[in-house]
Amino acid sequence: MSCSSIKRHFEEERQRGLHFERVIELHHELEGSLAAHRLELEDLKQTNADPSRITHLQAHINDGDQLLQEIKQLHLH
Repeated sequence: MSCSSIKRHFEEERQRGLHFERVIELHHELEGSLAAHRLELEDLKQTNADPSRITHLQAHINDGDQLLQEIKQLHLH
């Protein structure tokens, strides 16, 4: 799942009420997505790909990193 899809699912589930197990699943999915994006970014940079593709992918990585930090800062009540 892409970072933007994971973010959408996270926000939807936050509105309904987050469950610990689901947050863990989303966290793992997000880490996997970010790893794949980072590998793709390195490939794009090495092949001198279109700068707009690189910028677009970097924006996805930034969004994913931001969501990852948000998840890590959650508190259980």
